[in-house]
Amino acid sequence: MTNPFLKDPTARPKDLPVLIIGGGLAGLVLGIMLDEAGIDYHILEQASALRPLGTSITLHPVIMDIMDQLGLLEDMCKMSKPLRGITVLSSGGRRKGRIDARSKKRKPDLHEFLLKRIPARKLTMGKRVIDISETQSEVTVTCMDETTYVGQLVIGADGAYSSTRQIMYRKLAERGLLPESDKNPLYFDKQCVVGITSPLDPSKYPVLRDDSCEVKVILGKDQHTSMWILPLQGNRMAWCVGGPDPHVLYHHDDSSSGYSSSNTSNSSHSRRGRDWYPETVVEICEDVRNFKSPYGGSVMDLIAATPKGLVSKVLLEEKLFHTWYHGRVVLVGDACHKIVPFFGQGASQAILDCACLVNMLHEMRTGSQAEMTSIFQNYVEMRAETARIASDSSREFADLIYDQGFKANIARNIVLRFTPTWLLRMITGTTNSDRPTLHYLPLPKDYRSNKRSSAA
Repeated sequence: MTNPFLKDPTARPKDLPVLIIGGGLAGLVLGIMLDEAGIDYHILEQASALRPLGTSITLHPVIMDIMDQLGLLEDMCKMSKPLRGITVLSSGGRRKGRIDARSKKRKPDLHEFLLKRIPARKLTMGKRVIDISETQSEVTVTCMDETTYVGQLVIGADGAYSSTRQIMYRKLAERGLLPESDKNPLYFDKQCVVGITSPLDPSKYPVLRDDSCEVKVILGKDQHTSMWILPLQGNRMAWCVGGPDPHVLYHHDDSSSGYSSSNTSNSSHSRRGRDWYPETVVEICEDVRNFKSPYGGSVMDLIAATPKGLVSKVLLEEKLFHTWYHGRVVLVGDACHKIVPFFGQGASQAILDCACLVNMLHEMRTGSQAEMTSIFQNYVEMRAETARIASDSSREFADLIYDQGFKANIARNIVLRFTPTWLLRMITGTTNSDRPTLHYLPLPKDYRSNKRSSAA
């Protein structure tokens, strides 16, 4: 099939579009960044339609300057509430401690908001990528419907079970170039059910009238299940019920084909855990039926007020991959570092990946293979260690909240009751003197003054 992008067969690699695989948060923000940098792009999304998920996303302070530069911050703030912190409660309502935070919690319509910045001609739905082939000057993406797209490079922004990564890894494994650590499956030991209620009555839940919000975490007594509740804009509440699941250990993202014969031993782990049926919601949520709601009434009232279409099961996988690129293919976000979601680290690190990569692509001169390799090497050097630190801190704080038992309770009490607020802010990343920006756009007006105050 004729490629709609390759109009001039003599075009230089730099004249070809960047092909983005994945139309989620990272893919859309990446497209907006490339557009502002004057770089042509096209997004290929596997889903035939994008629907909002029943979850909220924390917007970390470290990405606020980037959002401001892209002209997104003002509208994002309108659909968000400032997050003050996390209060941890017992199932009976007794306060156990608090973690201070400064960030934004947004509603699930952020995705729709970002879509409005993407021209319709630059996003194609229903495109499941099945192969990626390369030459020294270009890369070709083949989809299941036999359409092909040619570009100067491919950026895989297609999440934890990235098709881009699977294709790249399979080819590396066939040549004996894939590190053993990258052959191992994603690991997870936690799962949860998340949802966002329909608009609620503020007279019944006065907290909805507040200009800012606080996460309430309710810990089960002598059980691993916990519940998170968060007021949002639009008189809604986001909630999450879950915790460690002893049935869930591993998930191989390509168990059907495998990267090599050494992976066959992992295939038995590919579908462990509670199967996902409508009854699973009831099963998991029953664990919190006796939890005391911090806002009055029953926590089950919030679950009952949630449309079925805004309830999702989430597996809290994690893995920091070693190989982020090969040839003209590079990964960003969850595709190369799946982080346990805590204080918005997953989404924020994906956006920082995109900013770092686009800054370098903007300076690209010829788009040769040698130049592309140099860019990707520098990108990994700049981002890998930060992603590892973010992953470690997210896992440690998730364990701090979720873990049960005598030792876990002692550790949690020490951190929540006796750790100074300034130290908690530093650990959770809510103060950060390193505020990345897009080099090709003007700095926000208050960038210098804010940088001084945040570094103090």
